[in-house]
Amino acid sequence: MQRGITRLKALRQLIADEGLTIAILAAVAAATVIAFGFGAEADIVASMLVIGLVTALAETRLRSGK
Repeated sequence: MQRGITRLKALRQLIADEGLTIAILAAVAAATVIAFGFGAEADIVASMLVIGLVTALAETRLRSGK
């Protein structure tokens, strides 16, 4: 039980971090430009969002030293 609570607290801190928020917003902005600016297919836009989110999480985790 304590392990689950600890993970939820860590997840809350990760979401509250400004760096992660900015990185996710940048990924969404880039996907929006690709979707509406270039008329890309939905699967390409979804791929861009997933790659952006994974990169943001990896960057935040590496910076935190975990």
